[in-house]
Amino acid sequence: MSHALPRADVMGRLAADNPWWSDELARPFAAELPQRDHFAPFFELAADCALHRAVVLMGPRRVGKTVLLHQVVDNLLKQGAERRQILFATLDAPAYTGLELLEFVELAAELAGFDPSRPGWVIFDEIQYMQNWEHGLDALAARWPALRCTACGSAAPALRRMGDAEAAGRFAVYMLPPLSFAEFLRLSGGQRRDMKQLFTPERMGELNELLVRYMNFGGYPEAVVSERVRSDMTRFLRSEIIDRVLCSDLPGLYGISDVQELNRLLAVLALNSGREVTLEDLRGESGIAVNTLKRYLDYLEAAFLVVRLRRIDDAGRRFRRDRSFKVYLANPSMRTALFAPITGPDDPALQPLLETAVVGQLLCSPALSSNTCYARWDGGDVALVGLHPVHGKPVLAFDIRWSDEGIATGNGRCGVRNDAAAAEDATRASRKAGGNGSGAAPLRPLFEFARRHNVRKAYVTTRSTFTVGVQGNTEFSYLPAGMLAFTLSSQAAERIFAKLVTVE
Repeated sequence: MSHALPRADVMGRLAADNPWWSDELARPFAAELPQRDHFAPFFELAADCALHRAVVLMGPRRVGKTVLLHQVVDNLLKQGAERRQILFATLDAPAYTGLELLEFVELAAELAGFDPSRPGWVIFDEIQYMQNWEHGLDALAARWPALRCTACGSAAPALRRMGDAEAAGRFAVYMLPPLSFAEFLRLSGGQRRDMKQLFTPERMGELNELLVRYMNFGGYPEAVVSERVRSDMTRFLRSEIIDRVLCSDLPGLYGISDVQELNRLLAVLALNSGREVTLEDLRGESGIAVNTLKRYLDYLEAAFLVVRLRRIDDAGRRFRRDRSFKVYLANPSMRTALFAPITGPDDPALQPLLETAVVGQLLCSPALSSNTCYARWDGGDVALVGLHPVHGKPVLAFDIRWSDEGIATGNGRCGVRNDAAAAEDATRASRKAGGNGSGAAPLRPLFEFARRHNVRKAYVTTRSTFTVGVQGNTEFSYLPAGMLAFTLSSQAAERIFAKLVTVE
């Protein structure tokens, strides 16, 4: 072992990381924290020793990756896994400097009788602190195929070569996004079985206030469960997330020397979140050369600070060169750190940030996030378009707004068609929007696009109104923005998309 620290210190640190080796009542420190909706699918992946390749958990900072790993260990212990066959190590500990991943298994065998030839679990947190960790993890999984190896790292430093590694089938990659709106509601004290109670006309004000709270601080579990963090949200987001990525992760990984330039670009992107921009636009606003902008955008997207969407035209065709694109903050809560929080549902800053919040929910659905773009042509635009994963034709369309203007009002509980008359009212409103109605004239491009591509399902967000209408072969759902955010961030979105793809 080529290691500078005394062996006893290294062994002591490893024993501290794995207290269950010596104490059958010991549990990981984060075991009692609320579970994210991602726990069940990730545990199924991380616990399966029959899959002979390593699992890599990735995502932005402060979204609960370490907590998720601790909860995996706790659940393994509860299910009766051998305590001495679970190895956990946090690689940012100075005691581990210079160690190879294979050496951790050898130390665990010496210290606790860990047997790598039998089924067991090896979990490394903060893997980005290990040089050439991809090769080490690959070698570990190949040498001891009975072990289930899991590693975790922040997206900024860990995604450098993951595209090639995943494509080669070396690792099973699980991306953990920021909290969805559905998770935020649950962690804020609600349960999913009670969510429908929010979707009533009498409680639209409450739903809108919750949506504002989500946009201000709801993307991060700590902020949801801790009043102390919420009371100083700007400092938390700035120091724990943005500054650590911009001042530490990205410069260390990519050799960026001008951190202030990167900060300036992020501020420009935040001001334009949800809007279509070009590289020339960004160059004019930031003063950064175009070639440098291209690199910086790639870095910021790899770090999960921004998301870009590609453009299609009214015929559904992509452009060979993406001169125009939409850019979004990956989490609307970052606006709180960069500027000021939204003060309430009537704040003018809410409208441009609303589309950012909706796009953030798409990150919770791999099927939707990888098949989403926007449409613009000389005669209009469609805010978001969902494409078929095989033939690439539009199957979903969205218009994102914060207004009830020009929308016929349904009767009764949101989310339920109450009677045929309400549906007929909505259908007439749809036809009016597609024709010469002045109140809903901005929706005309959506109707034209849906009609041209035979889109099965389209959504128009409102502030408080819900109704459903049909025009041609398209069902149009007009629903409050908070309700759409909840739908997209729950399993309902996966079911809707799967059904549309099957129909196609």
